[in-house]
This record gives sequence, structure tokens and C-alpha cells, in this order.
Amino acid sequence: MNGSTSGHSTVGVEAGTGYQNDGGNTTLLPRIQQALELVHSPYSSNESRQEASAYLEEIKTDDEAPYHGFTLASDHSQQPVVRHYALSLLEFAIRYKWVGYSGPQATTLREWVLQLSKNILPEDPLYLRNKTAQLWVEIAKRSWADDWLDMDELLVRLWELQGSIVHKEFVLFVLETLSDEVFNGEDTVAALRVGALSKACVEIFTPAIVLSEAFPNRHVGTAVRFREDGWLVRLGELLDQCLGPDSAQNVQYKACAVKILAVYKSVMPWAIPRAISSASCVQRMCTSLAASTVSVQLVGS
Repeated sequence: MNGSTSGHSTVGVEAGTGYQNDGGNTTLLPRIQQALELVHSPYSSNESRQEASAYLEEIKTDDEAPYHGFTLASDHSQQPVVRHYALSLLEFAIRYKWVGYSGPQATTLREWVLQLSKNILPEDPLYLRNKTAQLWVEIAKRSWADDWLDMDELLVRLWELQGSIVHKEFVLFVLETLSDEVFNGEDTVAALRVGALSKACVEIFTPAIVLSEAFPNRHVGTAVRFREDGWLVRLGELLDQCLGPDSAQNVQYKACAVKILAVYKSVMPWAIPRAISSASCVQRMCTSLAASTVSVQLVGS
């Protein structure tokens, strides 16, 4: 999970070109910050705001943009608006330049997103945490179950960080968004790899014993799952905890319960019925209807 901040020279528009790194870095970052201030200041003229917006859009196409995005997004002393823009630099690179990157370049970009994901904090605004999770999903749609095989393990490691509800919420966002975009057929990138992605989703959500029983002669193929339990089981265990008497009045646990139920709703249409039964998903959704929190009741209904 530890991304390399020294590996920025591997992400250039052409393999081996690299960045003209720190010399440009010392002048570009302040200019980005100044442009963002102009865009968001109520005292800026329309002309200066438009010029600043055009500059910020132009920066996204720069070969060094992913490195600058990672640098700014990693700096928790920056204003949220600056870090959000920084994440958009990474998003642009993933969405529009991914196919042009070499293997090492794509790996570096992925490591940056993994490091940003691990380093999210409870005090980070939700929109920043969700934006980071969306970057994870964008990379997954392009490389998971192909040259990125340990995604499930990385998600489990985040899930198991002690005392970190924010990382559990992060993983829930990734799982729900990935399920939605793989199975709703509307995302063009996911549609191009729907066979591999849908199979991988079934693999990581379903308990291993259910897969063995339901498909005794199945060809396992590329190994993408981590551990035997699967996400349906993990989701159920956390939902029990969130709805338990000791957590009933905890705001974070209430929000987490809502997110778990949202993942359930996304997954139920395509999950193996035997897996749904084995993980007691329906019973747990019914239990949520008796929760003391209206938002949990509404999502569970």
C-alpha cells in the first residue's frame, strides 16, 4: 500500500521521458493555488475567473499533472478545494491517458492512488474521500483482474485497519460504485471488460465454499480473491455491529449501516442466490427495518 513518491519520473506522456520535475514543480504549484483562489473568490472579476478556469483545465493535459495532483492531494495542510482539484488531475490522467501509459507508468499512478486511499483521515471532507475512492474504481475498471490482481487483498487490509470507520466507508463506496458500474451496463469502460470484471466481482463477494458447492467443476482461472469469506460475509458482520446496542447512537456507525445496505441493494440483483442465503443478507436487511434510525430503515426497505 505504500506508494512511491520518488517514482514520479516514470509517469510521462512517453515511456522514459519523465518529468522535468522539481524545477517546474516550484513554480507550477503556486500558480495552481493562485488560479484556484481566483476561481473561488467572490471578489474576482469574471474575466480573471474565466482565465483561471481555462488555465486549470489546461494543466490537466500536462504530462506532469498526475505528479502535481498526487503532491497536492497528499498535503493535508492544503485547503480542501485545492486537494479536490489535485484529485481531478489524477482522474483526468486515469480516464483519458491510461491507455497511453506503459506498465511501470500505470503502476506508479496506481500506487499513488493506493497511498492516498490509505492516508485518508476522518477530518477529510466526505467529498474528498469519495473522490479518492472513485479514482480507485476508475483504475479497477481498467486493470483489475488483468495486471492488477491484489485489489481484493488491498481492500481487505484497509477494511481491517484498527479503529478506522473512514476506511470501512471508503471500501463500501468502492464496492458499491464498482458493482453499479460493472453491472448496470451504462459505463463504457466497464462494458469493454464486463466479462472479466463481472466474474471477478462474483468471486470476491461470494464465500469460497458457496462457489465450490454451486460450481464444483468451475475453472478458477486468474486468482483475484483474498481469503475464503468474501464481501457478503464481511458486510453482514459489520452491519450486525453497526445495528448492535453498543453502536446504536454512534453517528459514524449509523452512516456505515446506510452504506452497507446501499451495497446490498447494488449487489442483490446479480449475487448468487445461495451466497445471499449463506450470508443471511435478507435477514439482516429485515433486521435493519427495526433500527431506531430512520435513514437506516429507509435504505433497508
